[in-house]
Amino acid sequence: MIKSNENTCGVTWIILNAVKDLSIGKYKLAEFLKGSKAKDVAHLSGYQGYGGLLWCDIGTIMGFVEQMEEMELIKRQSIDIFYSVLELTEAGKKVLDEKIQIELQIIKKEKLISVGDSEKLTLELFRQGRSMEEMAKERNLVISTIYSHLHRLVAKDYLSCSEFVPKNIISQIIEAKNKLPKGFKLKEIKDAIAENISYDEIKCVLADKNISMADESKKEDEFWSESYFAQTLSSEDMKNKMQTFRMKHDEEMNYNCKECNKKISAHNKDWHDNMCDDCFNNKYFPEE
Repeated sequence: MIKSNENTCGVTWIILNAVKDLSIGKYKLAEFLKGSKAKDVAHLSGYQGYGGLLWCDIGTIMGFVEQMEEMELIKRQSIDIFYSVLELTEAGKKVLDEKIQIELQIIKKEKLISVGDSEKLTLELFRQGRSMEEMAKERNLVISTIYSHLHRLVAKDYLSCSEFVPKNIISQIIEAKNKLPKGFKLKEIKDAIAENISYDEIKCVLADKNISMADESKKEDEFWSESYFAQTLSSEDMKNKMQTFRMKHDEEMNYNCKECNKKISAHNKDWHDNMCDDCFNNKYFPEE
C-alpha cells in the first residue's frame, strides 16, 4: 500500500499507459486500474494495466487522475455530445516516453453531498446490469427513487446519463435546453419534448457534466465556423485578452499555430483561434 508520495511516480506511468491503450472515461478508468469485476470493465481485463492499482480504492485513483488532468498530462476528448474519454496530451506522452518522474498527492476523492450507502448500492446493482425495474424490485423501492439515486450519481461523476438514457432522448433534451434562456424551468423542457420522456430523465441529463462540456465544445466549434472573430468570455478573461487585442500580428512571436506550427503572435493566439493568418483564413474564410 502506498503510504507516501515517494512511490507515486510509478502510479503516474501506470495511469498514462492505461490512458494510451484505452478510450474510456474517468470513472471506468478508475475501475479498470482497481481491477473491478463490474460488467462495464470486465471485458477489458485482458489489457495491460488491469488491476495495476489494486491496492488503491476508487476514490484515491480518481484523485490521481484528476491531478493529472490539472497537470495537463491527460485531457478529455469528446466522442460525441453524449460521451467523452481520456487521452494523452503531448506532455503526457513525453512523461511516458522519457520516464519522467511526476509525483502525485494521495488525496482520496470523497464523494460527499447525498451519495451515501443507498446510492452506492443502487450503483452496484446498476453495474451488474440490472434494469430500473429490477433494481426497484430488488430494493423494494419505487422507480422514481432509483432515478433519484442515479441523478446524484451522475451529478457526482460516478455515472454518465448516456449509460441509461437513450441517445435520442438525450438529444431532444439538449436541443430543447439550448433553445431556452438562462433560468429556464424544467417544465419548459418537458413541454418541448416527447410526452414519454420523464422529468427524471431530464434531471439526469442536465446533471451530466460530461455532456455539458461536450455541448459547450460543440457550440464553440459552431461559433467559429460561422466566421465570428471573438469568443464569449468572462469579464476577467476579456480584460486579460484585451491586452493583446491591439498588438500587431508580429509582436510577441512566442507561440505556435495549432495547424501548421508556424510562429504566431500573442494577438493571433488570443484572437485568431490560436492560428496564423493563413490557416485562420483558410479554415474560416475559404475562397469560393
